[in-house]
Amino acid sequence: MKVDLSSVTIKKEFADLIKESVQEVFSTFLSVDFSPGPLVMKREDDEYRPPETEVTVVINFSGGIHGGIHLASPLHLALLLAGNFSGEMYDTLFGEAGDGFGELGNMIAGGVQTRLSKRFSAIQLTPPTLIAGKDYRMQYKSNFDSIKQYFKTGSGPFYVEFFFWAGG
Repeated sequence: MKVDLSSVTIKKEFADLIKESVQEVFSTFLSVDFSPGPLVMKREDDEYRPPETEVTVVINFSGGIHGGIHLASPLHLALLLAGNFSGEMYDTLFGEAGDGFGELGNMIAGGVQTRLSKRFSAIQLTPPTLIAGKDYRMQYKSNFDSIKQYFKTGSGPFYVEFFFWAGG
């Protein structure tokens, strides 16, 4: 039986998967306190202006579900999280800090992938891609749906977006 991925109920379930995955990564690898913030649900072509972010990690999914995960934050928070993850301090993003932030995104995506594979067949992940800068926009297929789960830390906000093809 085909699952209606466009329903509000399933999107809230997906948000819970994101929160569980972020909790797992933060409690295992980071000593940074965080709390979940709001959830935003939209289609790709719906107008929406997210908070300012300067760094985004993209991990794409294929197989049982098409889409992917974005981990996005301001630059200072990406550097803090990457530094906390590695035990180093960074003042520039590219190189080890970028690899560290990318790996955090990869681990969050892997947690979501593991949780989704209970419902969908095998899901493959791409390696993380890092995008940085203040003035960029990203677009995926216009028939994809998106949920953005926001989080707060003492050093600033970040969000994890799950974009996916709702089918139909």
